[in-house]
Amino acid sequence: MFCRVHGAFCSGINGRLIQVEADVSDGLPVFQIIGELAGEVREAAPRVRTALRNTGYRIPAKRITVNLSPADVRKTGTGFDLPISIAILCCLDYISHVVTEKKVLIGELSLNGEILPVRGVLPMVEQSAREGMEVCLVPEDNLDEALLVRGICVIGVRHLKDAVAALFKPRERLEEEQRRYSQRSFDSEDPVNPYPDFADMMGQQPLKRCGMIAAAGWHHLLIVGPPGTGKTMAARRIAGILPPMDREEQMEVTKIYSVAGKWKDRKKLMGLRPFRNPHHTISEKALIGGMASPRPGEVSLAHKGVLFLDELTEYKRSALEAMREILEMRETVVNRLQEDCCFPADILLVAAMNPCPCGYYPDRRRCMCSSSQIRRYMGKLSHAFLDRMDLCISAQRMSSDALREDGYTSDFMREAVLKAVQIQEERFSGKGIRFNGQMEDDLIDEFCILDRETKRLMGEAYDRLHLSFRSCRKVLKVARTIADLERSEVIQAEHLAEALCYRYTEGVYGEFQDTDGFRP
Repeated sequence: MFCRVHGAFCSGINGRLIQVEADVSDGLPVFQIIGELAGEVREAAPRVRTALRNTGYRIPAKRITVNLSPADVRKTGTGFDLPISIAILCCLDYISHVVTEKKVLIGELSLNGEILPVRGVLPMVEQSAREGMEVCLVPEDNLDEALLVRGICVIGVRHLKDAVAALFKPRERLEEEQRRYSQRSFDSEDPVNPYPDFADMMGQQPLKRCGMIAAAGWHHLLIVGPPGTGKTMAARRIAGILPPMDREEQMEVTKIYSVAGKWKDRKKLMGLRPFRNPHHTISEKALIGGMASPRPGEVSLAHKGVLFLDELTEYKRSALEAMREILEMRETVVNRLQEDCCFPADILLVAAMNPCPCGYYPDRRRCMCSSSQIRRYMGKLSHAFLDRMDLCISAQRMSSDALREDGYTSDFMREAVLKAVQIQEERFSGKGIRFNGQMEDDLIDEFCILDRETKRLMGEAYDRLHLSFRSCRKVLKVARTIADLERSEVIQAEHLAEALCYRYTEGVYGEFQDTDGFRP
């Protein structure tokens, strides 16, 4: 006898529905699952057989064939156990196929029939609702995250028997059960900001302002300086002054963490922008994403938030080079056996590094590094990678007189950032972007118009700093953000001059040589 039910799995951070077809016929008593399967899916056969037997269902000595369709798409995850078992029970006349129509089944089975939680339930349920399914049965431990999806009846089940019983209930009764469970409010996280305050940093006003510009325009930031000058302190505080995420961004970030199995509070969407600080020993796959069953890497876990790379030169060069395209495209593509898997990676990159191996260049009283050592040290970073940093600032040791409060608190900076972001949202309405740092060439030409004086300054800087075309475009985007912070509709000469001061990357790659007054 033949039966078909619906299941789901994750491809990247998006759910995908499949058909689980089962056939029980005379023949040798074998249990075979086919359909381009990952290892964990092939292992479902003994789990399902044992769970059915321990739940009290009699499995005849017949040939059982299960096909996961479409067969040309690789299936990963452990959420197929429940639909496979229900399809087999339909073939054995324990369940009518009528009760499985318009229903999606997701869950892993233990050997005693309990239904265990799986990763990625949120995007799977979201896709089920998008394709017009009426009911979705999920593991009870995944119910809270599944209820965040609107437009579909979601029921949590703890045991295989509970799943069978739920299939026989009319939809009205299932919806009533969902309403009773959903009396609590499922909304975004408590907006309390857990990030430290910039008020804790004494001095370093130029660094604070640079961080504010980075947050206001979504500009990648590189901080260069000796140890103990506040590089890490500033980086850890930038996430706290970013504008809040809208619901669409919250849903996207939450889906990534659901797929990665790192979502802690499954009752609420992730309302805070992520801050990720991977150690410099991280592998390329862990940073970018990948492995046998593709998982989001650190760049995707930092999506819509801050990725902080401390001790930048200590990271594997291959990993940094792989990030070049990610910074431009705002997504990462993981190559799989049959298809490419995409994870979003719209990150604000903040990196910190020392100016030399010992960290104290150009203070020759403390730095004993030779020119060749410095060149070798800087050679760990390619010019192409540095060219993709919008802002670069030197964090120098402050005098005792400069170690005082300067008014740059997180509250003050966050308010300034929000005002600048509101200007950008009005400017880019209907353009598909939100920040100046995301502008492509056509939008730069439209919104970064220079008068004669600023064009002259730009041309002079192009020659003196040996800027690339990409660098010039980044300078214009930063100048546009500075103008927005100053509530100016026009990019003025002082805005462009300040933006040019942050092209310290040219000095970084040139052994920190003088840049004729354009160094910060």
